[in-house]
Amino acid sequence: MLSCADATQRMSEGLDRHLPWRARTGLRFHVMMCSACRRYRRQILGIEALLRRRPKDASSEDSGTDGGPFGLSPAKREEIKRSLGS
Repeated sequence: MLSCADATQRMSEGLDRHLPWRARTGLRFHVMMCSACRRYRRQILGIEALLRRRPKDASSEDSGTDGGPFGLSPAKREEIKRSLGS
């Protein structure tokens, strides 16, 4: 059986490329048996889904939308900047 370290490594690799059948099978078996790795898998898939929904130009300072990057108003962005000391 895979270790948790190996399983999380394979999960991360699986986000970037298609894993071979044998690697996927071993990973599925480990995740079925390990609640910590199931939780990790849910988390990385959730993060991936959020990033896919993010506007393509949200990384720029002005995203071209009314709400700016991540839907924040200019006033809220300034408030956050001040609280961070930047």
